[in-house]
Amino acid sequence: MDEATKRLFVGIKITRAIQEDLDNPAPEVKQYFDASNDYLQIVDFGAAKFIGRYLDDGFPVSNLGDISRNVCSIVKLITRGKRIEENDVQIYTCSTPTASVAPLLSNIVDR
Repeated sequence: MDEATKRLFVGIKITRAIQEDLDNPAPEVKQYFDASNDYLQIVDFGAAKFIGRYLDDGFPVSNLGDISRNVCSIVKLITRGKRIEENDVQIYTCSTPTASVAPLLSNIVDR
């Protein structure tokens, strides 16, 4: 795989509870993970699914905390207030945001 095609993805692993809320969203939150938005995206990394967002090249490191809090905040809205910890948000690398096949995943944040 060409290193130039990898992108950073900041997101949360979709648990069974989160998936249930994604399957039955309140009408006012569906916009946050609709495929045509700039908020969050749902991606497959192998057998696991994640909800989060891709970072643009050159994204300032100083803004990572803002992105983490934003992902937590929106997922909390989607899950009707369920507790989402900031350390549930992790950074991953993957080959492309639009691939229909599962991209290669490399967890770059140690738990």
